[in-house]
Amino acid sequence: MTTLPICSLIIVNYNGLRHTKDCLKSLQKLAYPESQLDLIVIDNCSQDDSVNRLRELFPKVRIFVNTANNFAKALNLGISEAKGQYIGFLNNDATLDSQWLAILVKLLETDRKVGATSGKLLFKDGRINSAGIQQLPNFYWRDVGFGEKDSGQYDTKREVEGLCWAAVLFRRECLEDVGPIDEDFVMYFEDVEFSKRCHKRGWEMLYTPTAIAHHEYRGSSKGSKLTEYFCNRNRFLYLAKHEPLQLVKAIHTSDFFTNKQYDLLFESLFVAIKKLLDYQKPEVIATVLPQLSEKLAVIYSRMKVDRILPRLQVVRGDRKMSIAIYDHGLHFIGGGQKYVATIASLLQNEFDITFIANKPVAVSDLESWYGLNLSGCKLKIIPLAFYEKRGMQCIDSSIITEDMENPFDEIARESKSYDIFINANQLEKVKPLSPISIFFCHFPNTFRNRHFAVDDYTFIIANSQFTIKWLEKRWNLQPTFMLYPPVEMAIVKVPKEKIILAVGQFEAGGTKKQIELIKAFRSLLADYPAELQGWRLILAGSSIPKNPYLKTVQNLLKQDSRPIALKVNADLDEVKSLYAKSSIFWHACGLGEVNPQRFEHFGMATVEAMQNSCAPIVFGGGGQPEIVEHGRSGFLFNTVEELCQYSHQLIVNPDLLAELQAGAQQRSQNFRLSHFEKKVKSFFEIIHQEYATIRLPNPGDVAQMLDVDRDR
Repeated sequence: MTTLPICSLIIVNYNGLRHTKDCLKSLQKLAYPESQLDLIVIDNCSQDDSVNRLRELFPKVRIFVNTANNFAKALNLGISEAKGQYIGFLNNDATLDSQWLAILVKLLETDRKVGATSGKLLFKDGRINSAGIQQLPNFYWRDVGFGEKDSGQYDTKREVEGLCWAAVLFRRECLEDVGPIDEDFVMYFEDVEFSKRCHKRGWEMLYTPTAIAHHEYRGSSKGSKLTEYFCNRNRFLYLAKHEPLQLVKAIHTSDFFTNKQYDLLFESLFVAIKKLLDYQKPEVIATVLPQLSEKLAVIYSRMKVDRILPRLQVVRGDRKMSIAIYDHGLHFIGGGQKYVATIASLLQNEFDITFIANKPVAVSDLESWYGLNLSGCKLKIIPLAFYEKRGMQCIDSSIITEDMENPFDEIARESKSYDIFINANQLEKVKPLSPISIFFCHFPNTFRNRHFAVDDYTFIIANSQFTIKWLEKRWNLQPTFMLYPPVEMAIVKVPKEKIILAVGQFEAGGTKKQIELIKAFRSLLADYPAELQGWRLILAGSSIPKNPYLKTVQNLLKQDSRPIALKVNADLDEVKSLYAKSSIFWHACGLGEVNPQRFEHFGMATVEAMQNSCAPIVFGGGGQPEIVEHGRSGFLFNTVEELCQYSHQLIVNPDLLAELQAGAQQRSQNFRLSHFEKKVKSFFEIIHQEYATIRLPNPGDVAQMLDVDRDR
């Protein structure tokens, strides 16, 4: 007697213990040698105890757990594990007559042209579920005989366009020749698409009425809405892959369009366009895409349609995601500028980064100023006519009144050219038109006004808890998260000198309080001439040309500049040297101020000083208390008198000075580049994954979205 071939039968289970048990019990009654049966269950991420119970009840059945709730993926896993010459797919709510397998094996054994075969599939009440699958107009498909009373009208063996996969048997050679089941389909229409490929490869699909199986309709996939969703979605995928010239026509015949489910329609077509690009020849793509774009532009905005192809380039790996970093103060040396320049240096290998400035500046300037490698970055200068006409070096948005046109619309138009637009310096009037936008807020300087656009940003990132408080208070906005600026000031080991150092821009408004610091130091000299012997005050910072505030500071020093020095626009190496030599660090931003925007919102210079073992004495407002622990890693003052008092304590008490210097150095480690880098890369990795990956819909999530129950 000839040994019958081994047959692998694959059942996909999802929270369907009852149905799967019944199915496996029917397989035990097959008129086929048990030794030649390879029974496989693929669990599709069940949330019940199906796997454990099935292993207890059916120890001879091989059970594997899928990595996703994806029916097509589950079948591919089953095929990869199958041992048989013939491989069957069974819905877990299907049961087989005893002769089902023997009949189908005999048919496949006698006709090598047949790639797959199935028999008559009946509902539990005897009505017909499927006698093969046939195509309808507009590329919809149906089960032949669906819902009809079985009166023998489909009792003739015949070749069909497709077979229902609730109970079907494939020749292994056919599966291997045609290739994997397309997992983009997830569930539904995957059988139609595979049948199409079978026919293209020359394989026949054969229906034979004598092989009877029974199916509890929707026992494995409850909810017609879920079925309708995947059938409509996957129809577009099928057309993009096999009938691309019909894709445009199919839009108006889709239930998504008829039912005005435009979000579902757009999502489906986005995936379909990727399919089109992946599978079709250039000449077909060149014909279909313009037609598709014009059709979609009628339904959606032109901007939304124009974003499809650039994003798909990223999804397909044709290019990196592009980032534009706009900073209207990029031509100045500043902590905020260093903040985003550091972000660019960390991301330049994974993203295509362009800085956008309004005034002349070069990437090499940024590298020199901040000690960063930005070789992978580009820079584009876009002068703003409004400010150019007025000869303004500072781009001040507060002078744009309600009745004025928005000069930042030019930046908004530029933002459309990038995947991610970063507003790096809190210009609240710049409207983002990119798919993803990020607003870095150092402080909400203004109140909501006519051109206020921060609500339009995808993400808002704050640089301190102080800024978060005022974001909520002034703009009623919650940031995505808080990201302290990175500070990595190289420490030069040199002996400390009797130097009090202050580092900050010589801003036109005098917010860094250099004049007040000069007066405080002169007061110390007058009150404690002996103790202050040999001590110097050095004021370092950047300045714009023809700075009236700097001129005032210089004129003040002309009166008496004995122990006080200015270091204007000092290079990075000189600043590092000053930090290394200095013993005490002063910072008075916020002193005497009422408006919170004139406080130090974080205090990068303070942390730089602390990393170099300078004992900080800083104003106790804004973001500085988040850095300096009073009495442990420095002092916080509120008046000039307190500044002088704390400074005198440290000058006359070397042990206390050394203690606070050590505490400052230790505290500064919390703000190192490594912490910053981890957060930045994690955040942008999430963005990249969301933008550059087409996530297959989870049937459970779709069911919830459609408010239906699911059990497949």
